[in-house]
Amino acid sequence: MTGYERFGELAVDKVKPLIKRIDQKELEKSVSDSIEGISPKPIPLGLTKEELFYRDVFWHFGEIKKSLETLEYIPIFINSFRKSKAYGEAGITTTIYLRYHIEHYLQENYILLVRVRTFMSWLSRRFKKERRTRESLFVSKLKDVFEDAMKNLKLARGYHVHQARYDDNVLNISTLFEIVSSSDEEETKVLATLSYKRAKEEWGERIKNNNQTLKESLDMIFEGLIPIVFPSVRE
Repeated sequence: MTGYERFGELAVDKVKPLIKRIDQKELEKSVSDSIEGISPKPIPLGLTKEELFYRDVFWHFGEIKKSLETLEYIPIFINSFRKSKAYGEAGITTTIYLRYHIEHYLQENYILLVRVRTFMSWLSRRFKKERRTRESLFVSKLKDVFEDAMKNLKLARGYHVHQARYDDNVLNISTLFEIVSSSDEEETKVLATLSYKRAKEEWGERIKNNNQTLKESLDMIFEGLIPIVFPSVRE
């Protein structure tokens, strides 16, 4: 089990008793209010300081987990384009479909970075407030390590992680050939198909490698956090 997986498992174990304390009627009312557009009132649980801490740890981890899962889905979407009437009517071509998912991938990388940064900053401040200075500094250093790892990911040439748009030569060439392939020239249509395949393969491999590097970084970060977030855990 990796450090990331172990951390998640420990966080779940901490909140399981809290979930069992939720009154079923209170939960049903909260859901009903949400459906009707009424802001639901917080369900009173009478949590201790420690329970509140682990509730927040679980929430932060859940947000990070959602981003990582989205990044892992994207290569599947990239390789799953199927011609359909709906796509045709909307003007969604193979290259438009590919570009959409690549931009989504780049944006989700930034969302993940922000979520990890937010969690680590919150944790560092929490430890500092409790006068656990050494742990606070350690978390801050881990945050810096993760941010450096994100900078080293091979995203896109000239791309800054906060940007929504970018330029990529391979994808731009594919777009160009796709535009001119509407002519009856068979050679142009073949070039359009080949350029699209090249763009898809290059980005598919890039995303796959980046995701692996990202997972390794998260494993290291959460492995380092386990002893200080869950001090009662013994290997």
